[in-house]
Amino acid sequence: MVDLRKLDDHHLRRLASDYPESASYPGALEQKILIIWNYLNERPPSTIEEYARGLRDSAKKELERRLEEERRRRAELEAKEAKRRAALVKKLQRWLVGIEEPVSVVEETGHLEWRCPVCGNKARFDLKDYIDDIAKGKSALVSWYCAGKNVVDGPNHWGLTREIRLVQGEEISRKILEGRGRQRT
Repeated sequence: MVDLRKLDDHHLRRLASDYPESASYPGALEQKILIIWNYLNERPPSTIEEYARGLRDSAKKELERRLEEERRRRAELEAKEAKRRAALVKKLQRWLVGIEEPVSVVEETGHLEWRCPVCGNKARFDLKDYIDDIAKGKSALVSWYCAGKNVVDGPNHWGLTREIRLVQGEEISRKILEGRGRQRT
């Protein structure tokens, strides 16, 4: 049988696709050529139709395995990045300007939370998306709006906009981040 691990993703997708028997467009032709080429090289005891079916099923399984591996790798990277950003939020929290009342910080998640004083709705904002820019001395403009409890459309009855930044911009950021670098060594 063909070593599917040596095939690139493009050929694997072509091989795994279910084309109609009479299909004559490029992908289907490429699949037929791959199957016939390998069938002639291997000379298996089965018919070419059975060989094609087996090869197609094997290609689908290999493609699913690769996609699952990629999903797992991406999830690990995202978790690692989220953890790094949450740690950075905690480290910079003391020097952030713009997170005073009525805004509060949820330390476990790195979210900023605001409760509407009129109806009590809670709104969250993920500071982790902006923390790298804030750490470099830039600022993030955050806006929360509330239209009322269980209201999807309608006029806003309350709004809050804040500029969130480090108290002394790049200077404090450099001190904090360099301090972290010295602690590791």
